[in-house]
Amino acid sequence: MLYAFELESYLEGLLPERPDLLQEMEHLALEETIPVVTPAVGNFLSILVLTQKPKAILEIGTAIGYSTVWLAQAAREVGCQVTTVDMNSGRRERALEFFRRAGLSEYIMSLAGDARKVLPTLAQTFDFVFIDAAKGEYLEYLELLHPLIAPGGMLVADNVLFRGWVVPGAVFDRKYEKMVQTVRAFLQHLSADPRFQTTVLPFGDGLAVSIKK
Repeated sequence: MLYAFELESYLEGLLPERPDLLQEMEHLALEETIPVVTPAVGNFLSILVLTQKPKAILEIGTAIGYSTVWLAQAAREVGCQVTTVDMNSGRRERALEFFRRAGLSEYIMSLAGDARKVLPTLAQTFDFVFIDAAKGEYLEYLELLHPLIAPGGMLVADNVLFRGWVVPGAVFDRKYEKMVQTVRAFLQHLSADPRFQTTVLPFGDGLAVSIKK
């Protein structure tokens, strides 16, 4: 977390009360150490979709479907669908059940497999893309995604500040060195990429928000 836990809790407390299903998913993720976005990030994703009104949404990294539900709730309002990709079959099955219980199944297309293999098979373009999967593969995703993002489309990448450790001089266990370097390289590459205009938001675990030129 890039700032005090108390501040994160305060910001979360400002959100409207979330449906029981989302709270159940939050508790499950906490109990089983399943990485999901924070409620504040989920709410932010929903706001982005509601304001941008995309025609098609793509998510890389479903996990148990927490961020997918946030996206799909907004997709239902604007009349589009979320395509989400994940290679973990167990978590994907649990996500499908959550989608059913949320009444959102018709707004979500769930694809099984490694995103690096799935993305080249997709024929349509997307005007909203959210990445929250294997951090070491973000640069690969970026190149595979670029032709799939419509001009003016939005790309949002989670965990780009990686607990604040991407900041030079940060202190962390050396076992995370390779991951930190990889995330730092992705963020520097994306920020300098002339194909995108990018800003970085320091909440949650850091979000990069980019518009394809």
